[in-house]
Amino acid sequence: MKLNNKVIAVTGAASGIGRCLVSNLLAEGAKVAASDVDLQGLEGLRPLAPESDLMLSELDVSDRQAMTSWAAAVAEHFGQVDGIINNAGVALSCHAGEQPREDFCWLFDINFWGVVNGTEAFLPYLQSRPQASLVNISSLFGLMSVPSQSAYNAAKFAVRGYSESLRQDLRHSNVVVTTVHPGGIQTNIARNGRHHHDLDGQPTTVAATAELFDNIARTSADAAARAIVKAMKRGQRRLLIGSDARLLDVIQRLCPAYYDRILLPLKALGDRLTRRKAESQPSTRG
Repeated sequence: MKLNNKVIAVTGAASGIGRCLVSNLLAEGAKVAASDVDLQGLEGLRPLAPESDLMLSELDVSDRQAMTSWAAAVAEHFGQVDGIINNAGVALSCHAGEQPREDFCWLFDINFWGVVNGTEAFLPYLQSRPQASLVNISSLFGLMSVPSQSAYNAAKFAVRGYSESLRQDLRHSNVVVTTVHPGGIQTNIARNGRHHHDLDGQPTTVAATAELFDNIARTSADAAARAIVKAMKRGQRRLLIGSDARLLDVIQRLCPAYYDRILLPLKALGDRLTRRKAESQPSTRG
């Protein structure tokens, strides 16, 4: 699908992959409807394009009615909608046996129901277009599971299953469904998440989790966004982003019952990198 003069909606657009998606789509000549709960962050996008090409909206994707209203507003503002990228997401780290139900629901409402809300709200508009693109962001953790990520894994596996079934339901339609599985992407998702336990089930903090994530995330948000835009243009149905996602997908396929044992050395490497970084910091003690 050529993106020039197409209208694409993007959730979670105030930072990270979402922010880079907006700039890359505009560079392709698309008109963009960008939404996020962070209105201040969204305002930083305003210099990128005039109001005729860029619509900014404060939106909680977990609010079904708000999503429906936003889709109608986007269609009214631009006169059409040719694509939706359900990108908004949050992070949660917690041992399954101690996970507060409210945190589980908080994550699922955004990471899974936000995708469903976006799909259901925009699908009628997409189906009225000659060509349309529906992109749902799952994760590497929608292909394999790790400790302390039961809620995140559950939501991302759900996004994968929902999207793959949706793709089959829409096989003979004008709408191309793309499921995206990013590996470690350099964003603030860890810093903005809720973190109770590390991979060993020990108590942790947001700062410690973010530091570990920074040490293992190798793909830039802009590179991820460019890959997604390319997949939309090519009509690609499934996209793995990052060498880590591609490698670990193979490992999971070859050893579906034992991949967690193979990954233990990788965790040990991440621990060593974290310790080395901490030791390299200058002492602040007198």
